Amino acid sequence: MTEGLRYWHWWFVLGIVLTLVVVYLSLADITMPQVPSTIGDKINHLIAYGVLAGWFGQLFTTHQKRIMIAIILVLLGIVMEVLQGMTPHRFFDLLDAVANTLGVLVGTLALNFGADKTLVSFERRCLKV
Repeated sequence: MTEGLRYWHWWFVLGIVLTLVVVYLSLADITMPQVPSTIGDKINHLIAYGVLAGWFGQLFTTHQKRIMIAIILVLLGIVMEVLQGMTPHRFFDLLDAVANTLGVLVGTLALNFGADKTLVSFERRCLKV
């Protein structure tokens, strides 16, 4: 657990909810708003997986656990693409899987540049813990 996170369990539950939202949005028959560009969809993938990597990386702080989280999220991104290819309303896109993987990389790297203290800072400033 992260030193200084009083509500670790709640942050973990919220991380699971965020993950389930990404899974739902990956498989649901809905149209998502896109960042206006020809690569908007890829940016959405990068952001979603970057947030998940950064989120869980704050909860599990050892190097080994962060690598495991990154591997799990990369695999999740690949599985989501495969499952999309099995649905009638979505399709497999290798570049989406690449964007998911890059998001995991960016989110994990951001932890080395101060993002690892975001939840701790939130608790201290907003929750007065």
